[in-house]
Amino acid sequence: MSALRLAPDTCHKALAAGLPDGRVPDMQVAMSRFALIADRIWDGVADEAQAGRAIVVNGGRIESVGPESSLPSDVERVLCPGCTLLPGLIDAHVHYSAAMGPSFLAAGVTTIRDVGNDLEWVLEQRARHADDPTAGPGIVCCGYLLDGPSAYWKHMGRAHADAEALRAAIRHEVGLGVDQIKLYAGLDLQLLGAGVDESRRRGKWSLAHLGGVSAEDAARAGLNEIQHLTGCSPAWKDSTEQEMDALIDVLLEHEVVMTPTLVVWDRLGRVLDHSFEFDVRRRWVHPCHRDIWDHWSGRSQNVNHRLALQAAAPRLKRCLARMQQRGVTIALGTDTPFPHLIPGFSVHDELAMYTDAGIGPVDALRSATSVGARVIGLASRVGRIAPGFDADLVAVEGNPLERIQDIANVQLVVRAGRMFRLQELLNLARAHFDKTPEDAVTTDLLTHRTR
Repeated sequence: MSALRLAPDTCHKALAAGLPDGRVPDMQVAMSRFALIADRIWDGVADEAQAGRAIVVNGGRIESVGPESSLPSDVERVLCPGCTLLPGLIDAHVHYSAAMGPSFLAAGVTTIRDVGNDLEWVLEQRARHADDPTAGPGIVCCGYLLDGPSAYWKHMGRAHADAEALRAAIRHEVGLGVDQIKLYAGLDLQLLGAGVDESRRRGKWSLAHLGGVSAEDAARAGLNEIQHLTGCSPAWKDSTEQEMDALIDVLLEHEVVMTPTLVVWDRLGRVLDHSFEFDVRRRWVHPCHRDIWDHWSGRSQNVNHRLALQAAAPRLKRCLARMQQRGVTIALGTDTPFPHLIPGFSVHDELAMYTDAGIGPVDALRSATSVGARVIGLASRVGRIAPGFDADLVAVEGNPLERIQDIANVQLVVRAGRMFRLQELLNLARAHFDKTPEDAVTTDLLTHRTR
C-alpha cells in the first residue's frame, strides 16, 4: 500500500516565507479512511506521548488507535516523520468573525467557543461549520453578551434593566439553541445571581466576565466559570500565598473553572509594542482587523492603564500557577480578535505564557484539549485521541510535551476527517480580504478605532 509522506518542515517553512501560490497540493486530501502515522501520539490526557502507534480515521471519526504494526494492509497511510500527533486544539474564548476560519485551522485549532456575538448570526455559523469542515473550526456558542442596564458592546451585547428581563433573554437564547450562557460586566450581584439561576434552571453552563462583582461572591452565587481572572483581586496585586489561597479555597469549594486569557491582558498592555507589527503570522488576519489593531484607541490613551497591565502580568501568572497547583480547573482561551491576537495562533502564545508561569507543558496542553473540551461541554467528542471521537487532529514537528514552542510547528491539520495544508488555507483566508466583514464583532471593534 502506498503512503503519503509529509516532508518535515515543509508547511512551517512555507508559512514563514509567505507561501507563494501553486507550490503544494490541494487544500483537502479526500480519503474517507486512512491512517496517520507520526513519531509520537499524545492522546490529550496521558502524561507522555507514545511511539509506534497509528490513528485510523474513517468517515470523520477516529476508528482506532493502536500499534502501527497492526494496521490493516488495505488502509492508506499518511506519514508525518519527526512529528507529534495531538488532538485538535480548543480556544474557549473567541468572538468569531467568518474571516477567521482558515487561520484557526492553520494553527491546529479545530474547536472554538464563541462567548459573545450576534445571536442568530453565530447560530448560523455553528450550523455551517458543522456541515462544512472547510469553513473553519467547530463552534460552541453562547449568543449575546448578557449585560446590565447598559450594554458596553452594542452589537455583541444586550442590555437588561432588571432580573426578569435577563431571565427572559436567557429563556429566549436557550429556546434558539445556544450551548452556554455568557454574563457580562455590567451585571451587579443581584442580576448576576438571577442569570446564574435561570441558566441552571434551563440546564446551561454559565460563564462571566465580572465587573463590580468579586470572584468569591460570583462563586457563592453558583457561577460555573470566570473569564480573564476578573473579580480575582489577589491575582492583580502583590498578594501573599495565603491571600491567593483564600480565593482559591472558594473557587475549589464551588468548583469554579478559570479561563484566564493571559494573552489579551498582555497585548492590551503592550498595544504599542512595535515588534508585533513584524509578526509574520499577521498575514492570516483580515486587513480590516489589522487596521483596527493599528489604530486602537488604547494606543494614544490610558497610559497608566497600559502600564498597570504590564505590571500586573507577573502577578497574574503567579496566581494562575498557584490555582493550577491547587487543582482549579483551567481552560484555555484568548479573547481573539482583540489587538495582536491572531486567530488560532494566539492559542500558541497563551500556552507559552502558561509554561512561563511555571505550569508544565502537559498540563498547559490539557487546558487546550481534554480539559477545555469538558468545560465547553464536548468531552465525549473532542479534545482526545480515542476511538469514536471526532477526527480533529494536528501534527506538529517536534514534541510540545517537552518544548511547548513546538506547538507552533504545524505540519498537517485534520478537521472532521478532512486533511488540510497551510498553503490553501492561506488562499482561503485571503479570499475574504477584499471585503469588510459584516458581523457584530467587527462592527463593535471599529468603535475602538481612532483615526
